[in-house]
Amino acid sequence: MNRPKDGSVNYRPSKYESPDVTKMQGYTLRIAAAPGDEVPFQMTTGASHYDVTYRRLGETGGVLGERKGMPGRVQACPERAWETGCGWETDFFWVVPESFRSGLYAAECTDANGETFHVTFVITPRSDRRGEVAVLASTNTWNAYNSWGGMSAYSKPCPKALSLDRPMPSASPSGTGRSHLVRAELWVLDWLERAGYEVDVYSDEDLHRGWAWLQNYRALVINTHGEYWSGPMRDHLDAYLNAGGSLLYLSGNGVYWKVTYDPTCRVMEVRKEGGPHHQNGEAGGLWRSVGRPEHAVLGVGYVRPGYMSFAPYMVEDASHWVFKGAGVKNGDLVGREGINGGSASGWETDQSDERSPKNLRVLARGLNPEDYMGQRMSAQYPDPAYRWDGRGGGHMTYYDHPGGGGVFAVGSIAFGGSLVVDPALQRIVRNVLERFLGRPT
Repeated sequence: MNRPKDGSVNYRPSKYESPDVTKMQGYTLRIAAAPGDEVPFQMTTGASHYDVTYRRLGETGGVLGERKGMPGRVQACPERAWETGCGWETDFFWVVPESFRSGLYAAECTDANGETFHVTFVITPRSDRRGEVAVLASTNTWNAYNSWGGMSAYSKPCPKALSLDRPMPSASPSGTGRSHLVRAELWVLDWLERAGYEVDVYSDEDLHRGWAWLQNYRALVINTHGEYWSGPMRDHLDAYLNAGGSLLYLSGNGVYWKVTYDPTCRVMEVRKEGGPHHQNGEAGGLWRSVGRPEHAVLGVGYVRPGYMSFAPYMVEDASHWVFKGAGVKNGDLVGREGINGGSASGWETDQSDERSPKNLRVLARGLNPEDYMGQRMSAQYPDPAYRWDGRGGGHMTYYDHPGGGGVFAVGSIAFGGSLVVDPALQRIVRNVLERFLGRPT
């Protein structure tokens, strides 16, 4: 039997040891930057020197610049670094070239001892070179799952404040197996670019600070695991939709925990026990517990049944335009295969309920068993122990928003891992994007 996987709602890490600051690691003071911006990097290593390689992440990325022989030095980890940050001195700066495309980027630092660390960040587009689809990187979720310095949002007891001024191994683009953070987001971004869409990436901080930039896009994508949202983010998403924008929620367990930020947007506060936030005095906890359920905007919301199981969706509204050209009929299964757990509906999933918009249509349902994790195992379809009773699994949904656009939701963290390999899911997402962009399908 397997223990709960990192990133799950059941995951409770033990007390973290102080990080070994003699190993290559670091962070940047900017989670997002634009062409022309100067990005500072704060590093530590016990090695004599290290090399830096700047990369655009994903299939269309590659090496974009290098620095050789940077002098190494050790910078200490302060007590309670998870909430106060490291306060390290800056080791080098990088000015983002004006010609660079938007996307996920990293400074890959490799020291003389062979230790490598990726400092991942977002590059937003130049205002005069915007694409057609905006994608929101779930950077608040990256921070919530970052345990560097002692604790993460999944420690017991849960810390109230989590600083971005510390290394973030949780945001590494390297690794194997399933993912709910950067690697999973890259699968979605890669597919969008392969499919021919001009994609721009923004951070949660960008949406927290304002939404004027969103007015240039007819479609916004929430990518993979947009779990932690601030009040201004909710307000700005509502404003965008009310102004006629459209949303593709290619995520699961989204808009779930309420967070606040200090004025610098470098310290995120989460109150999982529901107490008031020190930063603004507002009640904390789940968005649904403070009167703004995620269902009201996404159409769906997180449910525990089906957790850590992976199954296809069963189509139940094949006449809907979303399925045009997908070659499916009611009762057919889509998303059987995938590279992020095994099938399209899985890991953590969302469903519609009485809090969803009244005009919402459920298009397909994940065939996830109600509680396979009762056996402390994850499960992949097909499995002889499956007993689907309709309670588990994500709902694929659509509703016309009163503002004039639409909202399409898949309600699954695992969806992107199937999107990249499943032709039917690709046709579905294409149909949604083409409609939102005002193109004939």
